[in-house]
Amino acid sequence: MEFGFPLYISLIPVAIAAAGMLFGLFLFAKVNKIFGLLIGTFAVLFGLMFGPMLLMDRVLVDEHHIQQNTGIWFDQTEKGFSFDGIDRIAITTGNDLKGRVIEVWIAHYSDRPSVKIDPGDLWELNGDAIVSYISALGIVVVRSSD
Repeated sequence: MEFGFPLYISLIPVAIAAAGMLFGLFLFAKVNKIFGLLIGTFAVLFGLMFGPMLLMDRVLVDEHHIQQNTGIWFDQTEKGFSFDGIDRIAITTGNDLKGRVIEVWIAHYSDRPSVKIDPGDLWELNGDAIVSYISALGIVVVRSSD
């Protein structure tokens, strides 16, 4: 089972970059060439940096593990855990470094330390479908809050 952002969400950075390039072109032609060139260059760099990002975000769940690839396209972060030897998964809340309340998934194992994951937006958006799939595999999933 693989999850990704819908295409209309994934293309938001591309649309922002295109609007910035058009605005830069307008400024270049009508107002100030240097300022227009700066805005247009910034828009191109923004598109190159963030354009592919949401298209590449994925959450993959299969009978062996759950894995999320997220972040900037040239430096993807991979997080997840294996289902081998798992006792249960606890879904709870906690605080991040800035004190905001976040969802936390904790994989409890019988033979090794627990793995604590702060899932990304894509994982959280599809959390119910992921829980249903994992539960169908026979893995106990417990939701609670701190």
